[in-house]
Amino acid sequence: MDTGRGTTDDAGAKLKLLEQELARSRSDLDASQKVSARLTEENETLRIHADRRQWEAGFRLATDTTPGLIWFGGADGSVEFLNTQWCAYTGLTMQEGLGWNWINVIHPEDLPGLVEHWGEIIKSARPDEHEARMRRSDGAYRWFLLRCAPLLDESGTVVRWYGTNTDIEERKRVEQALSASENLSRGQVEALKSTLDALAMEPAADKLVEHVLRIITEQFDAHSISVWRLDPESGMIAIEMAFEDGRVVTSADPRFAGMDKWLPMEERWPWPEVFRTSKPSLVEDIRTVPAFALRDRLLPMGIITVLLVPMFVAGRLEGAIGIRFVEKKVFGAEEIDLAQALANQVMLMIQFARLSTQTRETAVIAERNRIARDIHDTLAQGLTGVIVQLEAAEDANLRGLSREAGEHLDRARRLARESLNEARRSVHALRPQVLDDSNLSGALAELFTKMTAGTSLKMEFAVLGAPRSLPPNSEENLFRIGQEILTNALRHAQAKLFTAKLIFLPGEVCLDLHDDGRGFDPSSKNDGYGLLGIRERVERIGGQLVVQSSPAKGTAVRITLPSQEA
Repeated sequence: MDTGRGTTDDAGAKLKLLEQELARSRSDLDASQKVSARLTEENETLRIHADRRQWEAGFRLATDTTPGLIWFGGADGSVEFLNTQWCAYTGLTMQEGLGWNWINVIHPEDLPGLVEHWGEIIKSARPDEHEARMRRSDGAYRWFLLRCAPLLDESGTVVRWYGTNTDIEERKRVEQALSASENLSRGQVEALKSTLDALAMEPAADKLVEHVLRIITEQFDAHSISVWRLDPESGMIAIEMAFEDGRVVTSADPRFAGMDKWLPMEERWPWPEVFRTSKPSLVEDIRTVPAFALRDRLLPMGIITVLLVPMFVAGRLEGAIGIRFVEKKVFGAEEIDLAQALANQVMLMIQFARLSTQTRETAVIAERNRIARDIHDTLAQGLTGVIVQLEAAEDANLRGLSREAGEHLDRARRLARESLNEARRSVHALRPQVLDDSNLSGALAELFTKMTAGTSLKMEFAVLGAPRSLPPNSEENLFRIGQEILTNALRHAQAKLFTAKLIFLPGEVCLDLHDDGRGFDPSSKNDGYGLLGIRERVERIGGQLVVQSSPAKGTAVRITLPSQEA
């Protein structure tokens, strides 16, 4: 029995040892699993850090190889990262540009608006853009488009801001040039229209001079204007009149009493310079030129800058106008061209005033109508082409087509210069340059091509029959009629297609012109199509005019001339 108990006790002890060993094994297993779990967690953490470092390296590589200026920042708008291009452009290190230090490179004039706009964007948590000038490392400022967008979490809260700064300096230059050219051209059209209206309505010839001087004063926001005449025999120039306080005062006015109103050409600068070169001249500060009586009269009036513009008659230099300003001014080439064109109008009005006292009224009216008509056929028509090109440039620029916008601007400049040259030729009673250089067929082809280049109007021109020379007067009038009708198609008809045919038949010559535009009522008194001027031209060359048009049906014009070779 004792032996049996001993065996049982031994078995129980062994079982207890086995249980203890099993418990220790289980504890070791739990520990092992815990260690394994910790190792797995640490490995995942290391992998995440490695992935993040790899992502950050990739992000930096991507941003540093992108041409634009890239940045990102915190939810409050402060900058946390700047790419290499941003630092290279501004000349700042990343550390120097972080936080809110980036505002130091914004142009002082643009900074208040940008800061206010940026604050509104942060509050709204929406993508947006703004334009501002940024300082380059050399101190120069260039225009940039600043774009930004927020990164949001699942709840819609901003986590970070990302942005790019894109250089738009060239685009801004095109926009500014376009705006300046368009404003100037529209100013030219308005000034010309006002002058033509005065020519038609003002019965007193001397009032026409005052009218043009007032236009120049308003157009240039000037203080006043002086008008000087050259005496070829004495070699002296003298003030003839001035436009001051809204009216013309002649040199006989008491305000000029006791003054020497003649200036020796060889002794006085800068007036002789204008007469020697026949080109406009700018006196930026009259306080710096040699003293003379009329200059000293201007100083108490506050005059500082004077733009001196020569005046011509039949190609001869006859005088000059001085456009006065109470602040320092500089002028672009287009503004100088406008001043020259208006100065020539002043000279024309002076000539009209002289004619009114020297010739019969009918001669004055005839000459006035000729010049008014010729100016209408040159400056007015040419400026229409300029405006068409400027509008096309504006449209191209809005669509981001900077190169096309630049091409339209170049065409506008060429048309403006050609129109001024043609206006001068008309004043001098000369034929259009293009007719001197070519026959009627070639002149019309060149005209139609130039006027429709870059526009939405499709142009088709054909010459039928055997071309032959016509009398100069007939060629010039047919040329001007074609110019007038195409201008109407461009500006008023909303046409898509304009066709022209110059037909040489036995015994007659025909010019057929047609557009598919909105048309008009030819019987209307105010047809707006310039038919009166066209009819007068056709009558002067012994031709016949047929006009067919109705609303929404387009317009067809045929001019038929008896064939008379030159």
